[in-house]
Amino acid sequence: MMLSALLVVLAAAPAPRVRTETRPMMGTTVTVTLVGGRPEKAREGFDAAFGAFERVNQVMNEWRPDSELSAVNRKAGDGEFVAIPEDLCAALRRGVRGAEQTGGLFDPTWAALRGMWRFGTNLTPALPDTAELKKRCALISYKDLEFASAADGGEPGCGVRLKRAGMQLGLGGLAKGWGVDEAVKKLRGLGFKDFFVQAGGDFYAAGKKAGRPWKVGIRDPRGEPDSVFAVLEVSDAAFSTSGDYENFFLLEGKRYHHIIDPRTCYPATASRAATVLAPSAVDAEVLTKSVFILGGQEGLALAEKHGASAVVVTADNEVLVSPGLEKKLKRLGPPSP
Repeated sequence: MMLSALLVVLAAAPAPRVRTETRPMMGTTVTVTLVGGRPEKAREGFDAAFGAFERVNQVMNEWRPDSELSAVNRKAGDGEFVAIPEDLCAALRRGVRGAEQTGGLFDPTWAALRGMWRFGTNLTPALPDTAELKKRCALISYKDLEFASAADGGEPGCGVRLKRAGMQLGLGGLAKGWGVDEAVKKLRGLGFKDFFVQAGGDFYAAGKKAGRPWKVGIRDPRGEPDSVFAVLEVSDAAFSTSGDYENFFLLEGKRYHHIIDPRTCYPATASRAATVLAPSAVDAEVLTKSVFILGGQEGLALAEKHGASAVVVTADNEVLVSPGLEKKLKRLGPPSP
């Protein structure tokens, strides 16, 4: 009788409370979901997670004139090392490593092109001036981002400079993932095991929700904004998607979008979308853009080479999946034509 009563009590135990907060940050929407914990503990978790994003936005936002990254950009080509905080230094080093991993398909000096390609519903579709684009394109080179050493009279690794005038740093392809990873560290440090952190197309799913891994969808590149063509269960891993549907314009029947191939400085043409599953959000964000640019089996191979898995929707609307995801991916139907 006692055992039966115990079983009844256990079965009737309420599910852990799920709390979610969403805030507009870093030019996108950041969402944090926490499973379990008392209200005051959840508040501590939300404040810590969003605080991590606020720090990234303060330091790594190239659009903010008062950010430390903007200070580096203003000194481009003058030969002077600029002292920067440790977290920005670490992010830039990770950006250079990402460039090395991808053969330059990811490059933190892409921002020399800022303003050349303009996407917005209130703008008239137009291609950039060819001569100016070629000139700016020649300024993209992660190898010309230099870090100070002790011989330069400063503390190693905490000073950087851009070698040539006109070069610019942009961490738009890394900062959201960095923010996600920093928020994850904060939440784990507070003892949270089951949670979800998302910034735009980048997220990290920790533990479980209602006893199962978190379920995420892969957007249909030509469908409605909330339509998906496949779903995947994710636990203790990061997930990032890049697509040609976020910022684009159509001109003479051709789609031009914001994912620029640094080899040509024109929008990449091999894919409609790429999704990467990786151990960290930065890993996923760096790789997904490079996988998108390469496309096809080459893109899948790049992800797998660096311990990640990928789903690619090619320019011809073919869906390619890494072997490690094939059995885990639930396809709801083909992507819209």
